[in-house]
Amino acid sequence: MVDQLDPFEYEKIWRPVRKDFKIFQEVYPHHRQYDELVTQTELLAYLIRSYSVYEMTCGALGHPGGSFSEAEILAVMFNYVLKFDPTNPDWLQRDVLYLSKCHACPAFYAALALFGYFDLKDLKGYGSWDSFLESHPDSNTTPGIDIAGGSLGQIPGVAVGRALGIQRHGPDEGSRMVYVIIGDGECNEGSVWEAFMSAGHYRLDNLVFIIDNNKVQAKGFVAQDMSIEPLADKLAAFNVEPWETNNGHNVAELIDLFSTLHTQRRGKPNAIILNTIKGKDIGMCELNPNWHTSAPREVSMAQDWLMELWERDGRRLDVPEEFPRKLGEAISIVPPVHDNPDQIVEKQA
Repeated sequence: MVDQLDPFEYEKIWRPVRKDFKIFQEVYPHHRQYDELVTQTELLAYLIRSYSVYEMTCGALGHPGGSFSEAEILAVMFNYVLKFDPTNPDWLQRDVLYLSKCHACPAFYAALALFGYFDLKDLKGYGSWDSFLESHPDSNTTPGIDIAGGSLGQIPGVAVGRALGIQRHGPDEGSRMVYVIIGDGECNEGSVWEAFMSAGHYRLDNLVFIIDNNKVQAKGFVAQDMSIEPLADKLAAFNVEPWETNNGHNVAELIDLFSTLHTQRRGKPNAIILNTIKGKDIGMCELNPNWHTSAPREVSMAQDWLMELWERDGRRLDVPEEFPRKLGEAISIVPPVHDNPDQIVEKQA
């Protein structure tokens, strides 16, 4: 019965389309599986946002803006594109997905949990001292994380090195791909452009840069703080092939793009300019720099957010209204494990 719905029994709402995550097989609009793939991937994006709200509120921290803007790309990557094995995260033939805009890890953690890397209920500990889900990813503690992240701009260079290493290993790793999700504000970092330049120089056609072009960074709008336009022209000048989406939240468009990219091994890296909306699907967050960092501090606000997500997407996807209500009721803000040892003073000595 709906009244007995457990919000963590996501299998009653969504299921992966693929039977074997180790295999990528193109699905085109004329295939009979296509409509199911699109619907299930939209459902996955909805769940990623919903569970992100849950974990950020429990942890009383997080970055909702960038987590919400990347929900669809994460859903497409895990439900369609990536080759991986949740039972063996270190499987040697896996594709590599780096989250360079690592502050947006709540959505990434939600995706990993939904695909069985760890229990969904573990999201409650996000950011806690005794949790393996750090506020920025740690490859030493979290299954499915390939590199620890902190300072922006560092991971694209690592992705270049990883792709180069895979390329040099030759035919035995010929089908492996490296993907790295980068923030548009992160592209203000010079190290990102060094990575683009190196990738183009080494002709790394097993590397795909995914730029979450959500228009907003920590303190304002990218176009005002430090514009990166014309981004496509700049990437092309670095010998990186640009692919610009019309709508980075259109799951069908993303599926079709990756079906095409699978054939684009032509001696140069690819870059997807993912036109998205910061804070997508929560009205007060959308294109609002104030919600780059701030997560809900009150359970009631998180419950309102969950209902808004349901009104926008869950309802049309036939998700029971009981799901966001029960998930909201499950939220409890996790207190710190340790007391604050510091004395509170008016000013520093």
